[in-house]
Amino acid sequence: MSREILVRACELHGQRGVARLISKSPTTVNQILRGFYPNPQRILAIVAQKFGDLESGEWACPILGVIHPDVCERYRTWAENGVVHKDRLYMQVKSVCKTCERSF
Repeated sequence: MSREILVRACELHGQRGVARLISKSPTTVNQILRGFYPNPQRILAIVAQKFGDLESGEWACPILGVIHPDVCERYRTWAENGVVHKDRLYMQVKSVCKTCERSF
């Protein structure tokens, strides 16, 4: 179960960001994701403690598909503030976020 949390955390923060947040190397995170790290239970327990909230709820975005509420919030904030981002989907998401029922 914690491996799924690690996958979601990496989708949200990137492998390097997750590694920094749990004080491990990006190589360690990558090896756990690929199933090569020996006895990852201790590190996965840290991941579950740090990112356990990622288990709760997912939203359906018309552009990005099923996403965590934090990802939705990030894109919505970018759309509201007119932030220019290098993400290719940014323009599509920006236009949809302004009309989404989840917009505040």
